Amino acid sequence: MASGDGCSCLGAATSRVEWIDQAVDDAVRLARLAPGRQAVVVVVQPAELPEDPASAMMAASDRCFFSESSGWMLAEGIADQVVGSGPDRFAQISRHHAARQQLTVVAAPRGGAEQVRWLLAATFSELAPKPGEWGAAMPATRLWLPRRVRWRTDGSGWDIRALVVGAEDDPGQAAARLMMDPSPSAKPSAKSWSALPDSYTDRVEDAVELIRDLAMKKVVLARAVDEPIVAADRTVFERLRAGAGTAYWLDLDDGGAFAGRTPELLMECEGDRVRTMALAGTCAASDDPAELLASTKQRKEHGLVVEHLVAALRPRCLPFAVPGQPGLRRLGALIHLETLVEASVLRGDWLDLVAALHPTPAVCGLPAATAAHWLRRREGLERGLYAGVLGWISASACRLVVPLRGAVLAGDRSRARLYAGAGIVETSDPESELAETELKLGAMRAVLCR
Repeated sequence: MASGDGCSCLGAATSRVEWIDQAVDDAVRLARLAPGRQAVVVVVQPAELPEDPASAMMAASDRCFFSESSGWMLAEGIADQVVGSGPDRFAQISRHHAARQQLTVVAAPRGGAEQVRWLLAATFSELAPKPGEWGAAMPATRLWLPRRVRWRTDGSGWDIRALVVGAEDDPGQAAARLMMDPSPSAKPSAKSWSALPDSYTDRVEDAVELIRDLAMKKVVLARAVDEPIVAADRTVFERLRAGAGTAYWLDLDDGGAFAGRTPELLMECEGDRVRTMALAGTCAASDDPAELLASTKQRKEHGLVVEHLVAALRPRCLPFAVPGQPGLRRLGALIHLETLVEASVLRGDWLDLVAALHPTPAVCGLPAATAAHWLRRREGLERGLYAGVLGWISASACRLVVPLRGAVLAGDRSRARLYAGAGIVETSDPESELAETELKLGAMRAVLCR
């Protein structure tokens, strides 16, 4: 996604205060020409940020956080946003985002404009979740520009602030507001959570029967459990960061949070290069990984995901090679089959790629429409962001993960709803699939419940 024509990058010749004031003044002038009489100003500054973000995280509000081996990102508040729902939700937000970019002024030192990040949160379903454990008003898809982002990667730090200004705003007052820390938003009272469905194994049996009748090739059946939270927020946060994979935390609008540590990358882009992965097929780390590689059931489940990724990328990319067999990836107490796929994008924007990739057979099934319809009728869960899309997009790069191994934390932190799923094919055994979900739930139980 390229920056819009309204973007201006100011060099180091002027003082920090002068170029911030100039950017705000430019944004107010741009707002006077805009149909909606509004524009966006973004200021990017280098910053000395700590390697450990725990103190900053605990002091922040309305947070979205990501952490991986190369660094971390902490975002607060919402300066601007676009939302979408329905089958074309990613196309909706792509169009609106492109329009917003035309009304954005960016003040940044050389190379700093590339650090401006919009965040993306998309639910598993194309429709917004019902109120309950997922808050009062979560859209199916939200792309937002945070009020403030602190971003540390490979030892370098950035502090990014954004504000919507109006045509009648006083530039001096707007500049002062821009540099203030975001104020916490009001939180509505939390509502009761939806009841959880009964026997998981019965639903596995139903799915296997349909697959054997050729109605589906595969379906990923999730389950959830409610557990008391023992650990404090800071302890939960530090445990998430200490593990493998991408740690994530998103504050919900009712005071709750969705947090976890996912092994699964949906896609990572830089320039015209895109990278995605198939991560399907699981065993305990204590098992013999050779048996996982040799398992007909696990290899078929994995192969369906690879086929989906290739079919989504082929029309949009230059010719690319696909590994002939999966590798092994160990994450905590689990080992997964993994295939990495890389290609050069020919056409379309990154949100077009998201629409083509999500949901993968690793979290939904095949055919996707049939599996999704069956899940709506039989799974009995509101997945919300679980197995959806979460990450960031900049002018030249993106990183989007599939939020797995996650839990909704109640606003009063008395309890959490933990999610896990298993891929069901015609040879699935209900008790074995239940055991697989227990292994996966163990990761968040270890984070929250001790």
